Amino acid sequence: MVWASSGDRQLSFRKCVNQCRVNCTPDQLALHLRLLFWDCESNCDYSCQRHITRQAQLAGKRVHQYHGKWPFVRILGVQEPASVLFSIMNGVMHVRSWKLVQSLPQIHPMRRWLGVFIVLGTWSWFCSAVFHTRDFPLTEKLDYFSAGLNVLYIFFLGTVRMLRLSSWRQTRVVAIACAIPYLLHVGYLSFVRFDYGYNMMANAIVGLLSNFVWFAVTIQAYRNGQPFWWKPALLIVLTDLAFSLEAFDFPPFADTLDAHSLWHAATIPIVAHWYDYLVADAKWDTRLEQLRKR
Repeated sequence: MVWASSGDRQLSFRKCVNQCRVNCTPDQLALHLRLLFWDCESNCDYSCQRHITRQAQLAGKRVHQYHGKWPFVRILGVQEPASVLFSIMNGVMHVRSWKLVQSLPQIHPMRRWLGVFIVLGTWSWFCSAVFHTRDFPLTEKLDYFSAGLNVLYIFFLGTVRMLRLSSWRQTRVVAIACAIPYLLHVGYLSFVRFDYGYNMMANAIVGLLSNFVWFAVTIQAYRNGQPFWWKPALLIVLTDLAFSLEAFDFPPFADTLDAHSLWHAATIPIVAHWYDYLVADAKWDTRLEQLRKR
């Protein structure tokens, strides 16, 4: 076990965990805990976190992090119930947009790319829900890699929209230019070193590039007289503000709601508005092309 956070180094915590392990047998664990792969070691770790945290709260003392996370109250074996709930709700926002996307003309290229966005977005939030249910190295990698792919795909979508690429032959160059760095990124984190700082920096750079692309789309829409030209810029700003909640790292309210879970909550309506804009933009683009051909 890695003693990485202040709580991990508490003598009272380490003594509690060691004593608990001595007295624990796997058969003592409830079925729903075993189904989510809780064992003696992980359950003792959780129980001691909660015991020491409750004592600190009653005494008005500082609440510590353990293994890089706050000591959340689990529900039915779920480690971070608020983040799981909000991740599921984000995924639902992607799924429910399917009919909206299908309302686009069959020949419009954005119909295909938005369909892919629904699949990737749903997968990303599913991986997030799984990771926040139980934190293992595998679920962590799935969460990080799917989130990174989602960020990259938003950049891809913006580039396709900005350059008005209509055929696969035109789009293929952008797709390959995105896919190769992503695969190298995943390969490095999987087989060389899982570097949290590097992963965060890579996602931040792609996110920043995506911002520039979507601001360019906003300018294009304004010049074309689109009545809702301002929406992509607003959505980018709102997305960045939601992400900035991560900077406010505080002990969770009611041992459940922390900054990370609130970030997930904030993105739920933003996802819905992104689809509303992207579909409306594609329909406007179709009408504009029809008018130009007359």
